[in-house]
Amino acid sequence: MSYSLHQIRWVCSTLFYMCTSFAIITANKSVLTIYKFPSVQFVTLVQLIVTVIVLEVLKLLRIVTFPALSVSSIRDVMPLPLIHLVNLLVGLGSTQSLSIPMFQVLRRFTVLFVMIGEITILRKRFSKLTVVTVVAMLGGVIIAFIGDLAYDSYGYTLVLLNDLFTAAYSIYLKKINDKKLMGKLGLMYYNSIISLPLSLLAFIISGEFQTVKVYAGWSDSWFCAQFVLINVLGFVLMYSAILCTAVCGPLTYNVAGVLKSAAITYIGMLHWFGGDYIFSWLNFFGITVSALGGVVYSAVTFRSLEQSRADKNKKQEVYVA
Repeated sequence: MSYSLHQIRWVCSTLFYMCTSFAIITANKSVLTIYKFPSVQFVTLVQLIVTVIVLEVLKLLRIVTFPALSVSSIRDVMPLPLIHLVNLLVGLGSTQSLSIPMFQVLRRFTVLFVMIGEITILRKRFSKLTVVTVVAMLGGVIIAFIGDLAYDSYGYTLVLLNDLFTAAYSIYLKKINDKKLMGKLGLMYYNSIISLPLSLLAFIISGEFQTVKVYAGWSDSWFCAQFVLINVLGFVLMYSAILCTAVCGPLTYNVAGVLKSAAITYIGMLHWFGGDYIFSWLNFFGITVSALGGVVYSAVTFRSLEQSRADKNKKQEVYVA
């Protein structure tokens, strides 16, 4: 069986995003929960700084190109950078507050928010089978919530906001990519450079500078290595998300997240992986129902995309004939 260049790009960009997302969740959980790093704002700030510096250096070396900073370009990408910044903050905060299994299962509400957004903004329609699988997936989330022995209202609020802003980000990103205004790297640069002063302001207002300065973990080389890793991966994840959305669309981007989360959910139950998951049979059952629903939903979505592409090719063949 031969594969087209588009299919290869689709698979590679999806796997790239999934692997990067898996890695950064693991590293973030270790830094924020196991090592108890005290400032989500500082992690966000450093990730934005690293992204801006790397892109500026690559542009200076003429390895990449993107439009120079201008008022018109800022206007073109708004409100994407603001959504990106808030998403980073609530995402890291919810990772710190919740166990990995509950964080992952609650992240599945992103699919619902994306579907609502695509229906209202992109005027997209979904099959009844897709809707049924989403209902089953979210039904499992509700069961897991009822059986959650470590319920944290603050963490739940943050992760639901994370879902909402992730959905908004992927949909607006698709709209901007369709206009072909500045490319993937340009969007990365503008997201970071516009978010940077706002992130710095949030860090200053939080009053966490002194807490970060005296944090005992700076003398631990393994912690420092992981801290560097999450900031490098922050840049890589941003690029992989933009690439996956541009190549595959916002729904496939979220399908990839569903498949990745199904794997990491069960790994997160292990004691060495964060150590904050409290087992209950009802919670485990809900998580399993949601994970299975997510896998079926992903399969249905992939099949629908393939069928749509095949129908489009047939129409083009008929037109040529």
